[in-house]
Amino acid sequence: MILENFTAIDFETANQKRTSACAIGLVQVENGEIIREKSFLIKPQPYYFINSFIDIHHITPAMVKDAPFFGEIWSDIREMIEETEAIVAHNAAFDISVLRACINMESIRASIPQHYCTVKLSKQKLDYLINHKLNTVCNHFDIELDHHEALSDARGCAKIMLELNKL
Repeated sequence: MILENFTAIDFETANQKRTSACAIGLVQVENGEIIREKSFLIKPQPYYFINSFIDIHHITPAMVKDAPFFGEIWSDIREMIEETEAIVAHNAAFDISVLRACINMESIRASIPQHYCTVKLSKQKLDYLINHKLNTVCNHFDIELDHHEALSDARGCAKIMLELNKL
């Protein structure tokens, strides 16, 4: 499968609730080239953080206390989500569930395109790797990564998809 037109997406969450997105990164790819990138800090709902989550992504309550809610950024990201051939994420089950939860919570009418998971695809095409975590697969392809920073993770995912297209 070769996928050349898609948007890679990554969420960071404040707690175990899927509606608690505190950051989003999006990278749009057309004809196999990255053409646009966007990222936002988001005020999570419910508004509380679990320390172990902060330890992972380093986003604190103070950083998002004045950030917009998901519904307030929808007009800025809608096109990249609804008007693409596919959504790609590394562990798509998580990111798509966060996207759907945030959309539903805000009562947004949205059409989410077909999605693909670069974890699953890398397991199929790179079965010799020790694991298929984002940092491992990025390292394999020599892709720069600031792990758990939403835009960097989305960019890494997009580049992984482009590399997998070549295999």
